[in-house]
Amino acid sequence: MHLKRILSAVVAVPLLWLFILKGGTLLFTLLIMAVAVIALSEYYPLVDETSDGFSPVSLLGYGSSVVMVGLSFFMENPWPAHLGILLLNIPAAGFLLLERFERDHKEVNHLLSHVFGLFYLPMVLSCLVALRKAPSHGEMWIFTLLVTVAACDTGAFYAGTYMGKRKLCPSVSPGKTIEGFLGGMAGALVGGFLMKILFLPDLGWLLSLALFPLAGAIGPLGDLFESALKRASGIKDSGNLIPGHGGILDRIDALLFVAPLFYFAMVLGR
Repeated sequence: MHLKRILSAVVAVPLLWLFILKGGTLLFTLLIMAVAVIALSEYYPLVDETSDGFSPVSLLGYGSSVVMVGLSFFMENPWPAHLGILLLNIPAAGFLLLERFERDHKEVNHLLSHVFGLFYLPMVLSCLVALRKAPSHGEMWIFTLLVTVAACDTGAFYAGTYMGKRKLCPSVSPGKTIEGFLGGMAGALVGGFLMKILFLPDLGWLLSLALFPLAGAIGPLGDLFESALKRASGIKDSGNLIPGHGGILDRIDALLFVAPLFYFAMVLGR
């Protein structure tokens, strides 16, 4: 398992460097489009046991996802348009779900899950495109976000492994501990401040002092939220796209909760 993780990282890190640093905003946006669609295809089976990822509602979701991320590239303020797409998906998905009513009376739950999925994935992932488009150091904002989340995960792993005693949320994730949670916050603080000093000198110290520990606290909540989705559906991994890591959703669960925080920090720091 560890060998698979290392090999996956060896492949993923150069690709991320290519897409984020050398590919420009357009190539990065296309990457986020692909990530959003794949993550959505993993999300649907978690919230709808009858979904095979190719139902009319799923296809509507994929199309909406691509449009939402694309708007983040073309528009300075895409959020009202995103809200409009979410609202339009309510009647559109509701109409497509009507034909399932005779065999599945949970269509209202499926409708709510569908609309939430568009908010949870493409709308939140659009924050990454907005970060990449930042007036200055856009690529460094993305790298700082990734390093902060990775440092949080690393700090939580080692603190939990060597000092973890008190369970954080055993009903959702038995392996997570309060000590690991605090270690993750410390890791995010250290990793974030190193990136700020080296690559984001314009980011204020006071804002940094709020941003990085908060990211370390919020990131694990994203992990717990996705774990709750998987536990409720009885699925161990959201997918098997990345050897040793599971699916895309398993890799970006913490990122999804932290990305909006970084976007707001970038806006406030202008």
